[in-house]
Amino acid sequence: MEFFSSYTGPDFLLFYGIMLVTCVAAGLWISANLRPVGKRGEVEDLEEVAVLTGGADRLTVAVLSSLFANGSLREGARGKLNVRRREEAEGSAQRAVLARVGDFTPSEAQKSINAEAERVEVNLIQRGLIMDSSERLRMRFLSALPYAALFVIGLYRQQAGEAQGEPTDFLFALLVVTLVFGLIRFFTGTKRTVAGQQLVKSLEEEGSRLKRAPQANEAGFAVALFGTGVLVGTPWEPVHAARQAGFGADGGDVGDSSDGGDGGDSGCGGGGCGGCGG
Repeated sequence: MEFFSSYTGPDFLLFYGIMLVTCVAAGLWISANLRPVGKRGEVEDLEEVAVLTGGADRLTVAVLSSLFANGSLREGARGKLNVRRREEAEGSAQRAVLARVGDFTPSEAQKSINAEAERVEVNLIQRGLIMDSSERLRMRFLSALPYAALFVIGLYRQQAGEAQGEPTDFLFALLVVTLVFGLIRFFTGTKRTVAGQQLVKSLEEEGSRLKRAPQANEAGFAVALFGTGVLVGTPWEPVHAARQAGFGADGGDVGDSSDGGDGGDSGCGGGGCGGCGG
């Protein structure tokens, strides 16, 4: 640590900035190369696709989209949804939603779907497409480790500079940025294994048309794969509007399921900040 205290203020800020960029690159490398390989496989239905790409949130909006497109749901008061008919259910997640009475938000629908999402996730873990809890925790720590090391170095230099009466405002700001990036990296990230990532990429390539023009019978699968953003400009846009009202910003908009975006878990887009994609 004595080595870093000998740096002049401008020299250390330059060093720190370079190391922060290096941390971003290291986080992306760790995400791409150190996650478990898993096992190659296929997904069997909309529920598995949705949970693989974005967990319970994505399963909820995919189910709502499918039911709205086939006429089982309709738009209710204040942007909510309600059941129009109950005989179109396909799968336990859809049956759970159609059992609801009165107007409801996507958040309320998700409470009915959570148990099904957990069952599907356990199945995907057993098949090697999603990491188990211990593997996820390991990935979180590995992804955040470069930021933690840099933060300790920066904090030491900031304290040493402050003790000598040096201005440390810029360094303090960089420490805050490092802490924020590290926390984002730790608390966000896709659950998928390498095999799961590859499968999602393959599904996205095969279903690229769905991002532009999903048909009524494809609405649920399109949302499961790409998020409710694919519904904008379609007759089923009320599901997207209800999603915004019920959950806030849609973490499952188009493009968030690829590596670096980390599924609908985070909504971080391409992972350019270095905090996304773990």
